[in-house]
This record gives sequence, structure tokens and C-alpha cells, in this order.
Amino acid sequence: MSLEAVKLTKTYEKVQVCLDLQVAAGETLALVGPSGCGKTTALHLIAGLIQAEAGILRSNGEDISKLPPHKRHIAVVFQDLALFPHLNVGKNIAYGLATQGIARRERQQRVTELLQLLRLPGYATRPIQALSGGERQRIAIARALAASQRALLLDEPFSSLDAPLRRDIRGEFLDLRRTSQAPCIFVTHDREEAALLGDRIALMAAGRVIETGSSAEVFLAPRTETAARFFGAGEVLPCTIRGERSTGFLVSSALGDCQVPFGSAYDPLGPLLFIPRDAFLLAGDQDRPPVDTYQVLRGVFRKSIFEGDRLTLEVEGPEQTLIRLAVGLRTAIPAPESPVRLYLDQGLLRFVKPGP
Repeated sequence: MSLEAVKLTKTYEKVQVCLDLQVAAGETLALVGPSGCGKTTALHLIAGLIQAEAGILRSNGEDISKLPPHKRHIAVVFQDLALFPHLNVGKNIAYGLATQGIARRERQQRVTELLQLLRLPGYATRPIQALSGGERQRIAIARALAASQRALLLDEPFSSLDAPLRRDIRGEFLDLRRTSQAPCIFVTHDREEAALLGDRIALMAAGRVIETGSSAEVFLAPRTETAARFFGAGEVLPCTIRGERSTGFLVSSALGDCQVPFGSAYDPLGPLLFIPRDAFLLAGDQDRPPVDTYQVLRGVFRKSIFEGDRLTLEVEGPEQTLIRLAVGLRTAIPAPESPVRLYLDQGLLRFVKPGP
């Protein structure tokens, strides 16, 4: 089972959503982007909750663009969950199966399997009102997975949960997805969540998907300025291409002269340089660059930022350029305002296309 949207279009006063994407059977696509870019509208168009003005939606090659929502067999989980308060847990999960005409015994078996996967065995007869917020979240996802034949759509379903519970349910969601061949589109504003749950990530901006790729590709080797700035895994600097050497392009920027490897496309009208945070190493006074591709930079240490599972150092480099580098939690932190040396791994540099 696969899902494909081809120029699926809806126009509003301020933005036109024009959706082009493909999701393979069993694949989870994390859909991310700034507020107002059209992520939720994209889900509504796929589910049929909003009628598209143009374009095609295919499920496993079949055009379902004109079908009403209840005939698309696409399950949706919104932030408010929308569980049926008058039905118990088991009947909530089995509701979609019942509407599809699935036999009672098969429905009960599927409910039992899902509750076992969710670590909620024996919950089938419990009323919805007796569940905690996290338990309701599990049941909403189980109901969607049980009913879904063509696709599963989720619109930030974990955003209201506290961090420890969100981590637990993310893990259970991954377990549940392993049992399903339905393609899944997962809308989230959380970059970490997108990297964890998405087999691929798609970035939307101004109503269009502008870049897709694996977590490593969009975070560490983005193709556009928008992606480079949105995922925040490095710095973007204007640069000038001065020529070529045998090992790459010779480039000038605020960080000085450096080389960018061949194979990184650039826009000759205005190339921008993407520098991943992990391209930098903090150097000691007597250290030497570990390999020839490293460039030595000098700067002034400004501050460190503890981010729970990682540490970011801020250094003012040449021409007052702010450099952020990722280091281990046990790294010795320099004294504030002290001079430091950095090694820049030029092999990790990439050009990105200006604009979206």
C-alpha cells in the first residue's frame, strides 16, 4: 500500500497549499515546517476533510481524489484525540473495524493484540473517562491503526504530553508501526520527534514541500537555505567562489578562505555556505589538526549552553561571526572571553540554495 499526492491544491487568502509527496507502504513520513505553512491543511486534503481544488491523490495507484472521507479508509489522529466517551476502550479501538464489516471475533483479536503492544492488557472494558492522558493517547493511536487500510495521518498527537510520557509513547508508536503496512504521515513541530519517528522528513514552507530526505540528509546536508536554518544543525554564511582546486571549490566567507568538496551543488547567483556544528573541534594550545582537510580558526570564547543531552559552545570568530559548535558533556569549558582555536573540517562543508 502506498500514498501519492500530485499537486493537491487548496487556495486561501494568504497562502496556496500545493502538495506533492509520496509515502511508501509501511513508511512514516514526518511533515515539518513553520506555523502557517500548510501542514494541517495537507492532512485535511489527504483525508478528504477539505475538498481539493485540483490535483490527484492516489492510494496504491488508485485515484481516490473524489471519494468522500468515509470511503477513503484513511485514519486520522488529531491533537484532541476525539475518542468516543460513550464507548469503552475496546469498542473505541474496534469502531473502525466494525464499520468495515469485520467479523466480531476478528475485531476482538485485533483489539487484544493492540492493547498488548500498548502495554495495556485487560483495558478493553474500561471507560474512556477512567483513563489518564497518556492512556487516551495510546488508545487514539491504536484505534487509528486498527481502522487504517490505506493510510494513517497524525497531527501533533503528542504535543500536549509531558516529556517523559512523550518519550515512552514515541517508543510504543514505533512498535505499533512495525505491525502496519499502511503509509503514515506524521505532522510535528518537534525536530527531535521528526528525526526519531520519521523514516524520512519532509519540510514544508509557504504551502509546498521544498525538501525531503533522511534525518541525516536534512539536518547535516540540507539543500536549501530554508532547511538549513529550520533544522538548526549548523550555520549559513554568504560566500564567494573564487575558483577550483583538485580537491574542491576555493571559497571566501566571513570565516576566511576554505575549500568545499566537489559534488555540492551551488547557485551561481548567490551561493551560501552551510557549516554543520559538528564540523568544528575545540583545539588545545599544542594540538595539531588531525587531518590535512582541517582549517585552523581563531576566536574568543563567549559562553556555553547546556541543553540536557548536549553542550553547545559559542565562539566569536573572524569578522565577529558567531560560531556554535557541539561538544561532549565532559568537555573542558574555556574561561569566558578567553582566546581559543578551532579546527574546521572542510570536508563537511556544503553549498545550499538561497531561499526556499
